[in-house]
Parts: sequence; structure tokens; C-alpha cells
Amino acid sequence: MFKFLKILIFLAIILALLYIGHGFILGKAGRYLYYADVMKPADVIVILAGEETERVEYGVQLFRDGWARKDKIILAGGPVVWKYTLASLMQEHAISLDIPKDAIILEDQSKTTEEDAIFTKKILDKHKYRSCILVTSPYHSRRAYTIFKKIMGEEITIISAPCNKSWFHFNDWWKRRDDRAMVLNEYSKFMWLWLFGTEKS
Repeated sequence: MFKFLKILIFLAIILALLYIGHGFILGKAGRYLYYADVMKPADVIVILAGEETERVEYGVQLFRDGWARKDKIILAGGPVVWKYTLASLMQEHAISLDIPKDAIILEDQSKTTEEDAIFTKKILDKHKYRSCILVTSPYHSRRAYTIFKKIMGEEITIISAPCNKSWFHFNDWWKRRDDRAMVLNEYSKFMWLWLFGTEKS
């Protein structure tokens, strides 16, 4: 009986600590999804499709600031409907922000982050680009970097540059439905990647 009581007290203490520290633990779990390198020039800027405007706008800002040595942006995103692709829609957005059309290369076949990396690598190899700045949203940055690093290998240097302004915020993410859904979705995809070594389609 005394041993059972000790176990109950121990469990109560653990639960109390988890309750008190859950904000710290969840905060760390959310921020694990974020990965950014120290910014430095690269041959090209690669912008992954997703979200409404934040990725293209941040990639364009980096381009204007002169971070792309070859003065090129690769827009990655595959078919949407009929003749339209995410890459073509991103191109329209970039051109509206005064990026010259001849500065844009479209990767318009991919449907997943893994395919983004596979098809982008073909473009990099074709043009003999050896480094890229990878632009995506903060919550997607570690998984995107992990996948690109795996596909690119040691041949191509990847500089992770998550958007500096995003609708998504890590602070208290578990209190907001959209942020909560995004973190849980990322962890489910990360888990699949860890278990099977490839991205869930």
C-alpha cells in the first residue's frame, strides 16, 4: 500500500511539473521546426510554393538586396489546374514586384517538398549553380532544409532563409487553431520522413 502511494505521489509530481512547464516544452517543440543559416551570398535564390504572398515577397527582397550572385530566382511549385502551376502564379507575383522575367527560372513539376528538391537540383546542375538560398515559411524551414540537404548532397551549398515576416508565430502556437494545425502537420510529415526516409505524398 505504501509503495502504491509513493507511485501515486511520484506521478502527481510529474503531472504537476508537466502542467507548469507545458508552455516551455511546447514552445521548444514548435521552435525545433525553425532552421535558419547566417545569410551570405549564393548563386541563386530558390523560393518554394506555399502561403499566399510571404515567400515570394521575402525572396524578392533578398534578390533586390543582391544576395543572388547569378541574378536568378528559381520558383518551385507544380500543377494547380489546367495550364496553371504554382510556379507560374509565383512568377506573376514576382513580376508585379518588378523582378525581370528573364531573371526567373520556373520549376513547375513538383508536388511535394521532396520533388521541389529533386527537380530544382536538375536546374542547378544544368546551369552549374553550386549554391542556393532556400526561402520558405518558418514552420517549414527545418524539414525543407533537411530534404534539400539530402537531395543536394555535398555538391551544393544550401542556405536556409525562412521568411522574416509570416502569419505564423511560434510564441504560444498551441493556443491558435491555424498555428496548432500547422505544427502538428509538420511533425506528422517529419515523423514519416524519419521512419521511411522519404516524404509522404
